[in-house]
Amino acid sequence: MNILSASYLLAMTHDFPVLPHGAVAVEGSVIKDVGTKEELQERYPNAKPLHFENHVLMPGLVNAHCQLDLIGFYESILGNKDLFEPQHYVETLIASMHYRNKLDVQEAMDVAKTALSRLANTGTTTVGAMTCKEASLKLLADSKLRVMAYPEIVLGQGEKAQENFEIAMALAERYSEMQLSRMKTGVGPYAPYLLSRNTLRMLSLFCRNMKLPLQIHAAEAFAEMEFFFDSEGPMLKLFEHMGWQQPSPQHKTPIQYLADIGFLDAPVCIVGCLHLSEKDLPLMARHLTQVVYSPITNLVMGHGTLPLAKLRDAGIPIGLGSQLWNGKSGLSLWTEMREALRQGSDPLPSASELLRMATVGGARALGLEQECGTLEMGKQADIIAVKLPEACSEKNLSEQLIQHTEDTDISYASVAGDVLKHTGDTC
Repeated sequence: MNILSASYLLAMTHDFPVLPHGAVAVEGSVIKDVGTKEELQERYPNAKPLHFENHVLMPGLVNAHCQLDLIGFYESILGNKDLFEPQHYVETLIASMHYRNKLDVQEAMDVAKTALSRLANTGTTTVGAMTCKEASLKLLADSKLRVMAYPEIVLGQGEKAQENFEIAMALAERYSEMQLSRMKTGVGPYAPYLLSRNTLRMLSLFCRNMKLPLQIHAAEAFAEMEFFFDSEGPMLKLFEHMGWQQPSPQHKTPIQYLADIGFLDAPVCIVGCLHLSEKDLPLMARHLTQVVYSPITNLVMGHGTLPLAKLRDAGIPIGLGSQLWNGKSGLSLWTEMREALRQGSDPLPSASELLRMATVGGARALGLEQECGTLEMGKQADIIAVKLPEACSEKNLSEQLIQHTEDTDISYASVAGDVLKHTGDTC
């Protein structure tokens, strides 16, 4: 048994949000006990101590959405630019679809390795990852991270759509049957406007029967709302470019469309949900829908503002995700949280609320709240130790962590007790 202790403990539970001189007792892969350093050393005198002075112990971060296959794409368009430089959404979407079609296995593996290393280095211990490459799924399964993997269905009509569908289904079924200890599998149809009504229905039925979760982008851009209501707006450029037939207007929101065809009957996590009608919120709440908020993506792509108050009032859980990458930064939830404190939602969240989104909120969005997201007895030992910023106190701990934490401030990270990172900053 090991006892990890630090100047503060952020368990992300309601009973003690900040515990001075906090500690966690870890036995094997599981958290055995939580309390003060003194209490746990008295209860377990033979345990090996590992103390992090001027640090905070907290749950490993949960990045609820990233797209492994597009790391190289974003590097190509943002590599020499500021991560926050605005991009045209529909044009970027079209370019990303062409990039996927040309992406070979070796490049997919290379960028996935880079992404997984980056995630671990920033204190992320759990990731919800979309990919359409089996090689990337193998890397995820072999990594030390905790993973919810979504074989992705990107685009196509006719034979191409059927091929994408069959590949994703086969991968989801194969990896779910492996019953891997740290990786679970769902299915990731990219967006409702890229797949037919029947395909979306079949996906939902498949996932209900297999008890697998779904993750999808929806209600992300206003152009999507225009498209579903009136079959008008910038999204038509995508259909013209791909040579697809223009669909008939649905006269409903993307959320209403997904509910009407039965897609929301399976467990669904939606990336987006910036553009919602008053009817959408009770539909989402009734179907126990989860939401992923990606602040920097929303800013760069001009998606709009997250209706945080409405989602909060409807009782809809929210996790954080990150997608963009420019070689120097990206895939860091600390960067996402800093941006979310400044802009992007109505109202702006508190620092403590953001930390909850980045931990237990993300775990709920991925259906992993029984395993990770908080530091509690019986949960998996997914733990990070973060250096305390200067002038940090118990009252301003959450805000100071968000404002000042960089990669180099993560001194320790573990998943199920296995160490991902340890810089030696212990005493």
